[in-house]
Amino acid sequence: MVPGLPIFALLLLLGAPAPAQVLTSVRTTAAPVPGLSAPALIAPAGFPSPVLALTAPSLAPALAAPAVAIPAPVAVPAALRPTAAPASPERPNPLVQLRAALVDWLKPGVLGDDASAAAPVSAYVLDLDGNAFGPGFPTKIILFKKGGDRELPVPTAHFAVIEKSIGTDFAYGGVNLKDYELRGDASFREFFGPKFEADLRYAVENLPASEWQGPSWPALVRALNDPVLAAHTYVLTARQHTSEQLLDGFRYLRSAGLIRYLPKVENLHGVGGTRRTAERKAELMAEFVDALQASPLGAGGGRHAIGFSDDTWENFEKMRDALAAIMRREPGRWSKVKIVLFFTGSNDLSHRPEAIVLEGDGTTRPYLPGEPR
Repeated sequence: MVPGLPIFALLLLLGAPAPAQVLTSVRTTAAPVPGLSAPALIAPAGFPSPVLALTAPSLAPALAAPAVAIPAPVAVPAALRPTAAPASPERPNPLVQLRAALVDWLKPGVLGDDASAAAPVSAYVLDLDGNAFGPGFPTKIILFKKGGDRELPVPTAHFAVIEKSIGTDFAYGGVNLKDYELRGDASFREFFGPKFEADLRYAVENLPASEWQGPSWPALVRALNDPVLAAHTYVLTARQHTSEQLLDGFRYLRSAGLIRYLPKVENLHGVGGTRRTAERKAELMAEFVDALQASPLGAGGGRHAIGFSDDTWENFEKMRDALAAIMRREPGRWSKVKIVLFFTGSNDLSHRPEAIVLEGDGTTRPYLPGEPR
């Protein structure tokens, strides 16, 4: 609008009717709307459109000026265009990797036309609680409050982590472990008698598999679904059940359809109660390796293989160090056997799950999935 120019003058310049005429026209041409006492105001059909070719000298020059040209956008070379930052690679889960390695390592048994023919053997040695079975497994170890009979049940998988903190200033389960202690067999009362089969039955029939199956469960199932591997599956557990009582648990697993074959009863060892569980496991493992070394390989050659898995770092460390010491002291004693060790302790805050191979000179290296036996 031009300053000082009355609105009705501008309307006249545009060719529109005077305000009074517009109002009169609107009032007389509006159709009545049902339900309303006054007619609605609508614009007349003949209302002229504004005329842009103005004759007012003060407006014409501004409106007739050429439009300012807007430059076309400049193309940005592809190399200069911003690109999204590449996504960071997801950190591999060591426990998932370990589960895969356990199953990968355990090659199917070799069984030719002649079942008595010599062939390379894969043997699997494993701990049960926290390893084959997870933290939700019903068996508990009982801590007692000092000076009283108050009990604190601890899952076996957790016990492997807190054992050395019992009696020290350490928070666990809403209490301070400095006030609690172990009391011999009373603390391990669930490690005796028929409790193993009863707890296994309860877990299978009442708990989600993710709660009671541990990191080595898939490898155990693989071993006990192969007739040759089943014959070379060994259990080394801190439980103190008899071999027959342990076998009862595996009989239940077979009746439940979770495995097809049973391990040999003489391969099931409860080594708890000796106060030197880690050392006893290493001693038995050396015996198993000696037995493989003495077994013929057959015409195809190759090597036997034996693997051990445990979720307690002390057991894993003792096994590694004891076997490595033998291999350094007696080179060639186990020349026909490949030894693989698996640490499966997912709750251990100081050590990550790992899989290693013991070389002939007692040194170690990481196990590589897919590597030959």
